[in-house]
Amino acid sequence: MYNKKSHPVLIIFLWICFLSVVGMVAYLSFQSGEDARAFGKQLIQYGAEKVYQEDSVSEAELLGFTYLIRQSGRVLAFFLIGVLGTLTIQLSFPKWNWLIKTIFTAALLMTIACLTERLKIYIPSRHYSYEEMVYSIIATGAGFLLVTLFTLLFHIMKGFFKLLFTSLC
Repeated sequence: MYNKKSHPVLIIFLWICFLSVVGMVAYLSFQSGEDARAFGKQLIQYGAEKVYQEDSVSEAELLGFTYLIRQSGRVLAFFLIGVLGTLTIQLSFPKWNWLIKTIFTAALLMTIACLTERLKIYIPSRHYSYEEMVYSIIATGAGFLLVTLFTLLFHIMKGFFKLLFTSLC
């Protein structure tokens, strides 16, 4: 039997990172539609001019670029939530069974991904989008799967080498 060690500084750092990303996503998701548009309009205009190599960008190009930036940002943010959330929970509860931690983590992350979109129904000038919720769920799931598969592979390899070394000695 081995000693499951806790790394409090790392765990606190991961919790701060995870909650910061969730807070940032919640802030951006739950502000009014007008504030959300004004928040990044100049940055998107500048980016669109650089991408299309023109001083003036048509409204259709600007809308397409805005949609691309918003969806890319959503996917990246929820992927980070998936990775950080999975790492944080896996390391925060070392004595829990791996399967229980994994199921708990998946449920928590999918709840975050769904609620950030579903709660927009109650915000004036915002709208619920099933498509955007699916993007959020897929990105969160990808981050979750990446970390889960690495931890599973780590446990398998650790067990394999432990078995190998005990059989050699």
